[in-house]
Amino acid sequence: MPAPDSEALGPCLILAPHLMYPTRTGANILVDRMACALSAFTPYVDVIASDRIVRYRDGREVACRSFENRHRSKRAAALRVLARRSHFYIEKFTTPAFRREALALLRDPAYRTVISSYITTARLVAETPDLPAGRRHLIFTHNDEFKWFQDLRRTTANPLGKLAASFSERWLHGFFRRFARDFLFVHVTEEDREGFARYYPDHPSLIVPIGVELPPAPAAPLPPNAERLRLLFVGSLGVKMNRDALIHFARKYLPPLRARFGDTFEVIVAGSTPVPAVRVLCEEHGWRLHADVSDDALRRLYEQATFALLPFPYATGAKLKLLGALAHGVPFLATEAVRSQAEACVYPSLIDSDPAAWIDRIEAVRSAGISTEERTALRAVAERHSWHASARTLIEALQRT
Repeated sequence: MPAPDSEALGPCLILAPHLMYPTRTGANILVDRMACALSAFTPYVDVIASDRIVRYRDGREVACRSFENRHRSKRAAALRVLARRSHFYIEKFTTPAFRREALALLRDPAYRTVISSYITTARLVAETPDLPAGRRHLIFTHNDEFKWFQDLRRTTANPLGKLAASFSERWLHGFFRRFARDFLFVHVTEEDREGFARYYPDHPSLIVPIGVELPPAPAAPLPPNAERLRLLFVGSLGVKMNRDALIHFARKYLPPLRARFGDTFEVIVAGSTPVPAVRVLCEEHGWRLHADVSDDALRRLYEQATFALLPFPYATGAKLKLLGALAHGVPFLATEAVRSQAEACVYPSLIDSDPAAWIDRIEAVRSAGISTEERTALRAVAERHSWHASARTLIEALQRT
């Protein structure tokens, strides 16, 4: 494969109404880091985020312009979904202010590639007449969105939430029936692509794995028989999937862990915008909560951790937190809900939903410690998943089409 031709690929526009800075959620991190990485292969990349337009060139930010905009609340968005038979992401993120900025740039013929972050954002492209011809139109799907809303409908006890999830899933099917052939769907895992293919087996698609940012060095070796066992959960703490993961951990894994290890282990929860339910959960179980931590503070937490926790009862997409742990040389304990990333499971990491298996792995690590060589092997997995590599995968796939 020859080196990508930036002039042939042309300038790129990314529409991401959900994107807020500083980036803390997986979808926000993916869009921003991919935009930056893609700019090494294109003349420039412009990103329309929730309240600003950012330009990247040669792998760095070169311009930024802000505009006034605010997302709707979850309740207001859910009510609009019911009233308009719409989709939750449309009503929460695609505000009139974002729409004005997006339409102005969509009509600019300079862009050769347009990427919509989430399927709902692509509605602006699909339903706007007389846009410049000859473009590539892509969608970053982020996860199996059909399964996402099915899981949400199944697991939420809120009647309004159940209805909003049902209408959102129905909207997705309507979009696919009308517009699926007009876009190239970029999935992060084969499992996600298969989820879409259950309903639309011929949708144009490719897989571009997520990337990760590497700290300067992995954590120091862990000596055998360390006095403290620290389990670290990292994630956006306003997201229901992460909240459900913590509840699942508290119910299924915490009792046997406490029975075996007593007071010698602690749970640390770190992430952005924790909802009251997460704060209550941490207080109830004596977990240390680190809200809205900086990148430096998060790196220090990883350096202190024995294992990263991924106790998901269900999941879609790929987990940045899994690669984030490996980038620091920290092994993870995960349920089988993240089996789509099984290739990243290098010892002492573990993917198994049985609490007894978790206890056995913790015992083994506690006895033997984690050597420099094992830290290096864990980090080596993450090194294969740089954002630059992800961007190059996408660019080379586009050159073949």
